[in-house]
Amino acid sequence: MIWIRNGHTLKMPMAHGNMSKPAVLVFAGPNGSGKSTITKLMPLCGVYVNADDLKKENNLSGLEAAQQAEALRKRLVEKKSDFTFETVLSTDRNMLLLQNAKRNGYEILCVYVLTCNSDINIARVRGRVCEGGYDVPEDKIRSRYVKALKQLPQLIDLCDKILVYDNSIMPSLIYKKDDNGIEFYPNEIWSMEKLKKLLI
Repeated sequence: MIWIRNGHTLKMPMAHGNMSKPAVLVFAGPNGSGKSTITKLMPLCGVYVNADDLKKENNLSGLEAAQQAEALRKRLVEKKSDFTFETVLSTDRNMLLLQNAKRNGYEILCVYVLTCNSDINIARVRGRVCEGGYDVPEDKIRSRYVKALKQLPQLIDLCDKILVYDNSIMPSLIYKKDDNGIEFYPNEIWSMEKLKKLLI
């Protein structure tokens, strides 16, 4: 499936290539990159597990909601059920979850959303707060940005299929990995040299 937004093409990953295998679809990337916005534009895979939704629906603290979401994802892997979730992926916790899913026969699908500079992410989080959204301290945004991008090559290796979007201005596909191999899409922000340094 393809969405056109202001002249920009937004492709849906790869619906599950092998229906005999369970699948997990992960929307990943630093805080403020635009994961939630893109998630709303794309079909999900199975159960959508989102800590923010759990927090609102069950009147939980942020920590309680995160713990419930983590426990639910683990149960879904044990049951070999399809599911979708969002993550900054700046720590090993969800990478380990995906590795465990892979060992349990899952197809790993990912849409990764990033920007070219953490200042963009900080500005977007501030704008979100002004509209009533949740805040993330600036120092955490910057540190998570660096940590998340460092995890990206490992994530690419783990995924069966992945689309990487630069969302500095509008979503722009910069990398694709699927059954046909890999492809880089350099642009005015991301040269081929920068893409290879980021992704390999």
